[in-house]
Amino acid sequence: MGSKTDSPAEPDRHELLARWTAAGLIDAAQANRIEAVEEGRERLPAASPTAPRLPLVVEALGYLGAVVAMAGGFVAVHQFWPHVPTGAELAFFGLAAGVLTVTGAMLSTKCQPALGRLRSVLWLLATASAVALASVLAHRVLRMSGNSASSVTAATWAACAIPLWWRARSALTQLSMFGGAVAVVETTINQIVSSVTGWELGLGLWALSALWGAAAWRGYLAPRTAALAASGSGALIGAIVTMHSAAGTALALVTVAGLLAVGVVFRQVLMLGLGAAGVLWVVPVTANRYLPGSVAAPLTVAVVGILLLTVALWLARTRARTRVPPRRH
Repeated sequence: MGSKTDSPAEPDRHELLARWTAAGLIDAAQANRIEAVEEGRERLPAASPTAPRLPLVVEALGYLGAVVAMAGGFVAVHQFWPHVPTGAELAFFGLAAGVLTVTGAMLSTKCQPALGRLRSVLWLLATASAVALASVLAHRVLRMSGNSASSVTAATWAACAIPLWWRARSALTQLSMFGGAVAVVETTINQIVSSVTGWELGLGLWALSALWGAAAWRGYLAPRTAALAASGSGALIGAIVTMHSAAGTALALVTVAGLLAVGVVFRQVLMLGLGAAGVLWVVPVTANRYLPGSVAAPLTVAVVGILLLTVALWLARTRARTRVPPRRH
């Protein structure tokens, strides 16, 4: 009987991985992980092709449901009671704040960005409901004066927004927290200063925004992009509010220059955009105030525009170069 011809031995898995690594098809880390999976020391995550779609549907339905429920409930209350009792309004806003907060807390947001965004929106609506509750309570029940009621409302806003941001660490909850902090600062200035002008309010907003930006730069506020957006916008608006005085005009010019400098040095496109917006407002107002009837304002804006265009092209080219992957030899 003739013997069967033995087939050539297949290469060992380790030999195959070494050959592929030498050929540049995979790197050493990928080879080690493949070998770990084949030997049972590491498991691959279970595939779920329909997983990304379900959270998006839930997110859209959640947005629609929350808005429709709040709008429908508010309209129904006003239709049934033309002169809505204070107790009914307090119950409505309190129930809305509680339900929205609990619903957001029940969402499982692990590895699901869509559900994380939905939770942030629900908690933003919950914060708005709590602020409305505090406003009704201060004005109609406690009969507070305008400044005192505003202080209570602002404190409620900040007190609700801070723990929700701490739990979610999302851009929307941080912007809500920044809004509450601004409200607290502005109402406090109204309480302290007897005759408030725009200069005090603008300076308070500018100082808070500067501190906010410093905290974001140090990594205390996340996400960092949202914190820098809030800081830059607040500083620019606060400086513009103070521009009715000479010191305020100088502060606005320094703020615009600072935003542009930060944008160029650290390649922050967001700061460059805010600085450009500031140029379009601050420079013409300053030139028309101190050089009325001259061409300084439009000429300055044109020059700054050319510089910004040059910087934008430079940033685009440098970013394109950094994204080119290194060639394998």
